[in-house]
Amino acid sequence: MTRNKKTVPKPWGDLHPDLLRHIYTNLYDPVDFIRFRAVCKGWHVGTPLSERPPQFPLLLEREPDPLYSPEFKLYSLPTGRTYKLQLPEVQNKMFFEQSQGHLVTFGTGDDSSPRNPTILNPFTRAELPLPFGNCNFFTPIYIGTSDPTPNTDGVVMHVHCPEKGQHLGFWSKDENDWVLRKRDLGSARVFHKGRLFICRNRRTWAIDLPTGDELLNLWLPDQIGDFYCLVEAAGVLLGIVQHNFCTDRMPLENCWFEVYRLEEEENPPHWTKLSDIGDLMIFLNSNNGFCVSANGFDGIRGNCIYFTKWNGKDDHNSRTLIGRYELGPWGRADLKLWATLGIQVGPGLCLMYNSNYQQREITTLFCISNY
Repeated sequence: MTRNKKTVPKPWGDLHPDLLRHIYTNLYDPVDFIRFRAVCKGWHVGTPLSERPPQFPLLLEREPDPLYSPEFKLYSLPTGRTYKLQLPEVQNKMFFEQSQGHLVTFGTGDDSSPRNPTILNPFTRAELPLPFGNCNFFTPIYIGTSDPTPNTDGVVMHVHCPEKGQHLGFWSKDENDWVLRKRDLGSARVFHKGRLFICRNRRTWAIDLPTGDELLNLWLPDQIGDFYCLVEAAGVLLGIVQHNFCTDRMPLENCWFEVYRLEEEENPPHWTKLSDIGDLMIFLNSNNGFCVSANGFDGIRGNCIYFTKWNGKDDHNSRTLIGRYELGPWGRADLKLWATLGIQVGPGLCLMYNSNYQQREITTLFCISNY
């Protein structure tokens, strides 16, 4: 609109809903999407999280100096941008993996000292104390994206207390309370479609958390041992098998993976081996993983598994190996060696501790195509 050759600005909040949707469905950088929703109340309400576009994981790096620094850097892999975060809540504290984009923070000290763990949202800085102050081990369990739980800020935790043993803890914002269940867990677990799936001793269990009832109990295929981890992908459950890892950093070109899909609707339920996963990408860390579609990301290769592996050394030669394995009859692994003390991969965030690499190396590993 013009008046006397002068532009009359229109309030941002009055943008047509169709135009608003056209903009936010093309914001593939998670930081851009967050900032867009923060412009005004109208944009926040008109940009539902349920319609967020496909988003590539972020890399979160903690500044190595001083020790337990509150300063962090966020790297956007598709755009190559770097963002800085100040998290005073993590000053002089460590953080452990992450859950649904939240950091699990805890105090330093020996096993006899209270850890006082919390769950911290690094963007809003909202913090939730965990009722496991005297526990010496706690790790979040990934909640699949097909669940309604992430929309209500649900959290599923595996905790171990010296006097009480292993427990599962489930919390939802709606109830604002924890439900604890005593349970021994296997190394592969995921919360999928309202149930906790566990693989242990070549068996798969599905457990209803509120009641503790076992809803599924089946054997894994004869030709495999246990799954390395369980991953939800496009609404189905995948089991990942890893082979031929060694403690030495080379040669790892011989490592390979197998992917199985749970056919839960068939009678009887069973696992089926997959030859490929289409345009999906699976990101693996220690006993957990998540899946992202490569569709919509230019220069990103699908049908691949991205993984990390420590070289088994506890000295200044300690390294983390990062590789990409392409599924198929001629599957192969492309490897990259980074000088880092440890890498954690999580849905929406890739957590990196005291790393020493350059931004160029990050982009080369995750964003290069067709090599």
